[in-house]
Amino acid sequence: MENPSFYHLLTFLYIAFTKVSNNDITLAQEMAIKRKIAEWLDLSYRNVDQYEMVMRESLQWFNSYEDDEQKTHLLIIANQIANTDNIDEIVIRKILSEIRDISVSNGIFEQSEKLLHDEIAKTMGINIRTVDDHCGPLENLSKKTEEIEEAVAIKNQTIGFRYGNSDLSEDVTPPKAKSKGKSKGKKNK
Repeated sequence: MENPSFYHLLTFLYIAFTKVSNNDITLAQEMAIKRKIAEWLDLSYRNVDQYEMVMRESLQWFNSYEDDEQKTHLLIIANQIANTDNIDEIVIRKILSEIRDISVSNGIFEQSEKLLHDEIAKTMGINIRTVDDHCGPLENLSKKTEEIEEAVAIKNQTIGFRYGNSDLSEDVTPPKAKSKGKSKGKKNK
């Protein structure tokens, strides 16, 4: 596409992210993309035609690339957005946040989406990681569990108040509360 607008670039980025990371765009993700672009355009009855044109042209532009070229062009567009004159770090972070919103619109933030999100963030000059490096098989799980239990036990020993020289290990029984029930003695008048 020759001379795409910022909205075309953004729409291309959102469509490409969703398609490249999942090999499909769910209805929930499609609707999330449409809502995000509508917000950027401040959609009203006055600019519905512009909104529809941006959506249609961006989708056609994305579909003009072969499957094996789409990720490359996605990263090129991410770099182009990041290097636009009036785009600062706050806007880039908003775009990355919206990518995460689109991703989780179907209820799942998959590992493939996290990996691509982090690659886009790096391309745009933002140091952010969403990928779950720790989700692999846990080695020494029993050792980790013991360490956690030991730390909790130590923390629990330090909670409480000490009165005088008494030791916490002593059996301390609270005083019995006075009963407010009927007494067998005479009432004072």
